[in-house]
Amino acid sequence: MMMFVIAIPYLLNRSLVGAAPVRAGQVVTLGTFRYRPAPDWQIDRGASQRDLVSVLVKGATTYRLTPLGRQSSAVGAFKAAVRRYEATGHGRIGGDPASVSTARGLTGLVAPISGNTVAGTLTVLVAGGQGLGISLTARHTAPLTAEIADDVVTMLDSVEVVDS
Repeated sequence: MMMFVIAIPYLLNRSLVGAAPVRAGQVVTLGTFRYRPAPDWQIDRGASQRDLVSVLVKGATTYRLTPLGRQSSAVGAFKAAVRRYEATGHGRIGGDPASVSTARGLTGLVAPISGNTVAGTLTVLVAGGQGLGISLTARHTAPLTAEIADDVVTMLDSVEVVDS
């Protein structure tokens, strides 16, 4: 009996929190945006929240997508995303942002992230008056690989606006 009292909460916690493999063909919707996570990544169920934030992990790399709400321009959305990211204390956004566009025609801005323990990029896309912030970070102890970079490009290119 005591074993069940201990095992049940443990198993429930393991099923609700932790990482789950991305399913083949899986689509994640975040507000007015959706994207396809790359296979071989894990969905961080503890950090992800339906329609609010999607967090994927692969080794020491984290890919986080967060809707930014109503945004009239890529510059405004970028400033909002920078404030949000820097408030976490994980790193700073450096340099002037560069223009970026996806295979599906979404446009935005991208800039490097640097910190004591991580490096990466912050990308912001704006479509239909809505913004989407995307941070990619990797620990300095395990820098990005070519495979991860290819996955990120594929995931970024899969971002599209949900039909209303």
